Amino acid sequence: MEKFFTNIVNNKVIERILPFLNLFMIILFLLGAFIIAPTEVVEGEVQRIFYFHLPTALASYFCFGLTFLFSILYLWKKKTIYNHWGKASALIGVFFTIICLWSGMAWGKPIWGVWWTWDARLTSTLILLLLYIGYLLVQSLDNSSEGRTNRIAAFIGIIAFMDIPIINMSVRWWRTLHPQPIVLAPISEDRLPIEMLVVLLISTIAILLLAIWLIIIKVRILKNEHDIKQILSQSFNKGEKY
Repeated sequence: MEKFFTNIVNNKVIERILPFLNLFMIILFLLGAFIIAPTEVVEGEVQRIFYFHLPTALASYFCFGLTFLFSILYLWKKKTIYNHWGKASALIGVFFTIICLWSGMAWGKPIWGVWWTWDARLTSTLILLLLYIGYLLVQSLDNSSEGRTNRIAAFIGIIAFMDIPIINMSVRWWRTLHPQPIVLAPISEDRLPIEMLVVLLISTIAILLLAIWLIIIKVRILKNEHDIKQILSQSFNKGEKY
């Protein structure tokens, strides 16, 4: 498994195809969000933020899910490549969570009349962001205790993921301003029209592909930095012997 995730980073086919596939899907996404999707009757044009907001939220869950997975693998196998993947996924997840919160605020201002409210879903999403910023801060601690700090970060990455089910269920557990789910809602409840659902699907695929591409780039950077430090450390140790 370690070899598999190392090969993904170094795979030339992925390196060449993924950027063009990303560009194609993002163009489709933008065309769908601004031109193809019908205007929502109640909210009007501002509702188009939805095609940015939900996919970025799903992308952040995907990234943090990877951090959760690779944190478990790192604690189990103690292989550095798993820590690289966990750290890279968390960083990109934080990026998409910030976009999710920002787009939610931009959407909420004309609808709710305020930029921010301590709504259950907004608050739990903010907590998620702070938890993974904490994970990244621990990862950045003194390299002399690298193994120890990475293990602490891995535990944080696992525990922080527990907030995602709370975010998902918050609109059902508590009274909230945030809309109820309409994408995967039961048949008895209001559901998203098919035209909007297709655009949302394209948007989600585009953003997820972008997240995967950014994670692979970051893992490659982390791996190269680690390899350079290992070479320099070995060279320094050899120099001391002479």
